[in-house]
Amino acid sequence: MSCLPSPANLSILSIASSMLLLSGCVSTTPSNSVQKQDLAGLNSELNSIINNSCTASFQCKVLEVGARACGGPSKYVVYSTLNTLQEKAENIAAQITQQEETQNKEKGLTDCLPVLQVQSLCINQQCQSFDIK
Repeated sequence: MSCLPSPANLSILSIASSMLLLSGCVSTTPSNSVQKQDLAGLNSELNSIINNSCTASFQCKVLEVGARACGGPSKYVVYSTLNTLQEKAENIAAQITQQEETQNKEKGLTDCLPVLQVQSLCINQQCQSFDIK
């Protein structure tokens, strides 16, 4: 009698251990509800979480949102880190950018109109934008 397991037992053992290892894996693809959310919905969601109230200019941030066919963002959004969840706003902006890039490729869009970059300052306790010229 041999101490080595039979080939059939080895096969079953390797399958079982593979299943055990893979059961801990998590999918990193976004859920269908996130993928199917349209641009209007994402823009609305971004606008709903943005709060511009501030006490100092260092709280005011500029977020690049979207993608023009010829490069660069389709718009800039000013918000305050005092009352806006920065990571959530950045995630929504990234989703908008990704969808606009896909849309540009699918539809063959060639929007090359310039979008002026902005800066932000806290004026009258509100983050406000002004064009950089």
